[in-house]
Amino acid sequence: MRFEATDSEIEQALDQAQLTALLPALAHLTGDLSILRDDLRPDPSLAAQEQGGLTPRQQADIRAMASDVLRAYRDGRETRPCSREDLVTIMSFAVGTDVGNEYVPLMLEELSVTGEDLRRPSWRKEEIAPDRNFHVAVIGAGMSGIVMAHRLEQAGVSFEIIEKNADVGGTWLENTYPGCRVDSSNHVYSYSFAQRHDWPYHFSPQEVLLDYFRACAERFGLRDRTSFNTEVEGLTWCSDTSRWEISLRDADSGARRVVHADAVISAVGQLNRPKIPDISGMSSFEGPMFHSAQWRSDVDLSGKRVAVIGTGASGIQLIPEIARIAESV
Repeated sequence: MRFEATDSEIEQALDQAQLTALLPALAHLTGDLSILRDDLRPDPSLAAQEQGGLTPRQQADIRAMASDVLRAYRDGRETRPCSREDLVTIMSFAVGTDVGNEYVPLMLEELSVTGEDLRRPSWRKEEIAPDRNFHVAVIGAGMSGIVMAHRLEQAGVSFEIIEKNADVGGTWLENTYPGCRVDSSNHVYSYSFAQRHDWPYHFSPQEVLLDYFRACAERFGLRDRTSFNTEVEGLTWCSDTSRWEISLRDADSGARRVVHADAVISAVGQLNRPKIPDISGMSSFEGPMFHSAQWRSDVDLSGKRVAVIGTGASGIQLIPEIARIAESV
């Protein structure tokens, strides 16, 4: 596989590249481990710094070397596949310390470097139980529910998704507070079988992640298999039929109904019910008060004195945003 790019386009791309990842990627692409020079090896203790703490001289050397490699590859340079030993060398360089052989299978699964879905079920329902009716209910259409439904589809198992919200996305649909974003690298916080190379940020904001999970649901054909605005009110195991009885309520009409499943998978997550602390005096506070997971966009915080309770990930993300407009925080 070759790519078409002018020298100018290559240089522009290199100006924006994450250089600590660039050399390992090029070594894997070309099979040329001489790219991994000792004087350019990342320092793990500086990983959180911009460009992994590489000096301006190191950055210039990497870009110059990468430019030569990419132009040669574009122009037809022959490459060789990487052996298992090569992968260990590349991985060790990338993290700045020796990596054992046992991590290679994990890397191959997570990165899906060949484009193959290595965690796809190796069996199909019609192969192991062709005459057995078996239906699965997945509760929740967030990140976990989407991947669970996709795996069931790959295995040929009948399923339905039950989602209390009006759309997929889970926590990335519900959380809309200022500054909301993922605190793990996008390339980690995404499906190995549905990767994208054009994340706009290393830690993307809420709306980007929501679009990603919406696109995955569309790509895997899951919307038509999902009951939206439907909340599970109860689960009862029926021993006489060996099936689950699932009590549902429609969020719009309040109508209730019952469905049955042979198995139930809970993908409700751990952040779908805000925890409101019991603080003395809360009931007498006359100003607006709400949880970050139930952000009120109708409340203008401009010029107001704002108290934020909590210094977790959400607090750290939203405080700088509201500090720009509030009188005090």
